[in-house]
Amino acid sequence: MPGRMWTEMGSIKSWQDRAEEYYRDGLMVTDIEALTGISRKSISAYLKSLPDYGQIKEERKKKAERKRREYKTAKQRQYRQTGDPIHTVTPESVRREHELAVIELSRERYH
Repeated sequence: MPGRMWTEMGSIKSWQDRAEEYYRDGLMVTDIEALTGISRKSISAYLKSLPDYGQIKEERKKKAERKRREYKTAKQRQYRQTGDPIHTVTPESVRREHELAVIELSRERYH
């Protein structure tokens, strides 16, 4: 039976059930395609037909935003701890940036 898989309890689970479960767990459509053997187009169409698709999509989006924010915060802390001169802001670096901006803007005015 193509598209069906035996579960631990011996019942049959369709690819739609598995795709929905994988999507709720956070897998991408391409990953679901690899696990189920069904085309991305079919999986995507099925997922979009689910009644709570919009809600699931919003939850995934919020989760991704939180993950990205956590990553950026950790990276900023890492830069501050290492004392990397490229990322260190000092009065001298601010003054130099200001001077460079003034030079660039004054050139653009006359050319």
